[in-house]
Amino acid sequence: MEIENFLDKEKLGKEFLAVKGYEEVRDRKTDELTAYKLKVSIQDLASPFYFEMFTIKVKNLNPTLTVAQLKTAKTTPITLENMQIGQFNGTLWFNCSDVLPKNK
Repeated sequence: MEIENFLDKEKLGKEFLAVKGYEEVRDRKTDELTAYKLKVSIQDLASPFYFEMFTIKVKNLNPTLTVAQLKTAKTTPITLENMQIGQFNGTLWFNCSDVLPKNK
């Protein structure tokens, strides 16, 4: 089986929890903030990856669910906007354009 077979984001489901808060991603040369990283737990019972955790890069420096809102929360239900999955040298990567609070 090829790694490309796992690149279907639909297999992850639609129920996610942000675990703890954002981590800053900074440019190594300029030390400028370029993105955030967020640990995400898959909570969709229909997903074969239920309860797995992955780190996603948030390309928005002003996400809808703010840094302050996640700073003290241990877990928060979220929606990942424009999520993408890819692979480089056999390693999976995940990114999204925004993190939104999950509507209950």
